[in-house]
Amino acid sequence: MTVNEIELLLIGIGIGGQGMALWHMVIDMRSARRSRTEAEAALKRAVGDHYFNSFRLYRLQQRSRA
Repeated sequence: MTVNEIELLLIGIGIGGQGMALWHMVIDMRSARRSRTEAEAALKRAVGDHYFNSFRLYRLQQRSRA
């Protein structure tokens, strides 16, 4: 191999490494966004469950007093 071919090989390896790092960054960003959306949905469900359980307890307490 000539010096130019060796340089091109090293440059290609460097560009490929940067491309893979960029690709992994994009994949991680998508995964983080998906996880954040799932966490927000789980929080909403938990808040709703807490509200309905409190309301059910309130109704049971009102029923037992009557």
